[in-house]
Amino acid sequence: MKRIKYYYSTMSRQVFLILLMFLVLARFVIFYEVIVFDINNYADSYNIGASILLYTVYLGTCLFFFFGHKFFYTDYNETEIIYYNRILRKKNIMRIEEISKAILGKRGISLYAANNENASLFIPFFRLGIVSPVGVDEFYKLLKTKNISIEKKFTKLPGHGSSRKAFSLIYSCLALLILASLTQSIALARAIFIGHP
Repeated sequence: MKRIKYYYSTMSRQVFLILLMFLVLARFVIFYEVIVFDINNYADSYNIGASILLYTVYLGTCLFFFFGHKFFYTDYNETEIIYYNRILRKKNIMRIEEISKAILGKRGISLYAANNENASLFIPFFRLGIVSPVGVDEFYKLLKTKNISIEKKFTKLPGHGSSRKAFSLIYSCLALLILASLTQSIALARAIFIGHP
């Protein structure tokens, strides 16, 4: 079977998420130092269990958005299409012979069965990342060979045009802000460690 995969939208987004994970870890180290060294008697006022749980949730959220695009994909061959959502543990299956019309819109590919006004299967272009252009192109070629009515509403695959550059710039700026905060956090953690041998 062939596969339509999803990839992270921009490298700057991944760098931003990595730096955010390091910031969460650096803040946790500072929290740990405050508890261990009992700085200004703050150890008594902290709810240690809730704080550790909160840091774990922050780190888990960052990891989820870093790897989230891998939980979605579409497998297809000459006879059927299967869209997988591994987060919800769902899969939607449609046979190629059932498809009478396909609309390639700006949000995804809608596949319609004969005499059906609503899409029987929808393959989104964005799922915590962007869709692979190679996978979409090969799927488009397969639909053309099956004499299916195809309506294409874009010239360039959504997520791969100029908007991608804008998102890349935004994530780059956010990564720089996180890097500045991370540098301060590391310096503070180092100062606390050196000050309390």
